[in-house]
Amino acid sequence: MSSGEKNSSDRRWKIINQEIESSKSSKSSVENEPDPSRRKLKSWLNKSFRIKITDGRILIGKFVCTDADANVILDMTSEFTPNGGDERGLGPVLIPGRYIVSIEIDVAKRVNNRSCL
Repeated sequence: MSSGEKNSSDRRWKIINQEIESSKSSKSSVENEPDPSRRKLKSWLNKSFRIKITDGRILIGKFVCTDADANVILDMTSEFTPNGGDERGLGPVLIPGRYIVSIEIDVAKRVNNRSCL
């Protein structure tokens, strides 16, 4: 190995070690967020949400994102009807904000893909 190759290799290792150290010392993106509203939204990512919509249906799924119009995207979503019908798996859904009646973090335990309250 020539001295030029050794210097180049040493520089690469120095850069890699600096990146490792900076990633260890930095806080998570949620903790670094200066805006409390954005921090709260980021803390809700991937949490199970229960959303009631205007026609009475309840959608339960993993919170993925929202926008300025209060539209919400849930993943791995299940639908429950107001008349007590069976659970129906939907997958990813976009719920327009104008149809949302209420939103809560779902704390119900799931047993065999059924909600137990």
